[in-house]
Amino acid sequence: MAGASHSIAAFPAWARLNGIDINDLALEDLPGKGFGFVARKQLYEPEDANSIEGSGKSYVSVPRDLILSAEAVGDYAKVDHNFHQLLQTTTPQSTREKVVLYLFTHLVAKKRDSTAGIASTAWTEYIKLLPTDIPVPTLWPEADRSLLQGTSLEVAVKAKLASLEAEFEKLQKDTASMSFWNERWWENESASLNDWILADAWYRSRCLELPQAGEAMVPGLDMVNHSRIPLALYQELSNGDVALQLRPGCSLGAGEEITISYGQTKSAAEMLFSYGFIDSSSTTRELTLSIDPMSDDPLGQAKIHAYGKPPTVKIALKNGTAVWESAFMHLMCLNEEDGLDFRVLQDQDGDRHLRVFWQDQDVTERADNFSELTQGHPLEHVFRLRIVALLEQLVDSQLERIRLLSPSVDNRTDDPARPGSAHRHFESANILRAIETEVLESAAVALETEKTILLQDDSVLEYLGQMEDYQNEQAASASTNEEPDFS
Repeated sequence: MAGASHSIAAFPAWARLNGIDINDLALEDLPGKGFGFVARKQLYEPEDANSIEGSGKSYVSVPRDLILSAEAVGDYAKVDHNFHQLLQTTTPQSTREKVVLYLFTHLVAKKRDSTAGIASTAWTEYIKLLPTDIPVPTLWPEADRSLLQGTSLEVAVKAKLASLEAEFEKLQKDTASMSFWNERWWENESASLNDWILADAWYRSRCLELPQAGEAMVPGLDMVNHSRIPLALYQELSNGDVALQLRPGCSLGAGEEITISYGQTKSAAEMLFSYGFIDSSSTTRELTLSIDPMSDDPLGQAKIHAYGKPPTVKIALKNGTAVWESAFMHLMCLNEEDGLDFRVLQDQDGDRHLRVFWQDQDVTERADNFSELTQGHPLEHVFRLRIVALLEQLVDSQLERIRLLSPSVDNRTDDPARPGSAHRHFESANILRAIETEVLESAAVALETEKTILLQDDSVLEYLGQMEDYQNEQAASASTNEEPDFS
């Protein structure tokens, strides 16, 4: 993966010491990519190789006990009393929270150049080999993050940094009264928010999804770079080891790089956010935008609460045409007069819960499926028109910002510790901006076309006519009831 460290030369020795087998591959510094594995000689995997069960040749094989997963963090807590207390006090829930806490603990120990009181593992040394100049936007200087203004990552990166800061503040609060951790982290300011952000960046940019272990970091395998057309894949074997193997029918010449896929359908924003680069060969054209509830909607906050997930819309180009997907928009466009209702009900234990009703039916468990619930409704096309109109406003606003805030000249200076980083960030932001502008422009055209078609629908015309009559009646009634103005 992209990123380099001055100590990476120690990796082969560390790998041998810890039982990682590397066959016919060499770790090299690759232009524009950081370190990656290249073939020492011609490699080939037969078309009929059964690599699913690992019968194909493994070019990198990582023992199960080196894999850093939620289970591995739990196992570590069994041998380290202080870390066990730390887990009990901070109560991390997700795999990410557990692994980031583990990485942070060893990162700060490395900074202090002291692991006293902390049980050492293979990861204690491996962390010293990991790069600190990961090009993910959460680690960009503030001036460089401003390059993302107008893109979908502007909000996403701000939200991520706010979340990381909240996590770090909670960690400080939870451990302030724990003498062991307070002494090592806070008394001499050995630990910082930047350390927590770096640990999170390590996790996001290097974790893999394994069938048995789940989300995990696999040392050695995390140095294999990405390609849209990968020559290799990784397998979790029946014994829990993880192996890198060539795909059936693939060959690799001497000196050529072996690659895997980080996700062939990930958007440019996802790639930049998680890995710090955009695959120039990717054909995926999509973006995800956050949705704010309408300020004049009395049910707005109830809809957000009932939906239970971040309200977003995904817009993508499929065969040159823009399509969109948003479960929340189908709920957002409905009103009380349409048959939507929210009620606070009390269960048998006396707890009160917000319930969602549609046409007098409790649909709380289906609050993310109103696209199906509204099918066949007499006003189905009216609901669709409302969504299209709201989306058109959102797209137009985003398109205006991305055009207005586009930097034309890169006049920033490099961080001395990261030569060339300012230019790389500028280029990445510009590529993202170009891709998202293309998607937004296509979406604006598609939404205008769909709106024109919907406005010709009989049910829509009838509804709009009724609304106009009602408004005229209201205006006439208001005029009749007005007091004479004798001024």
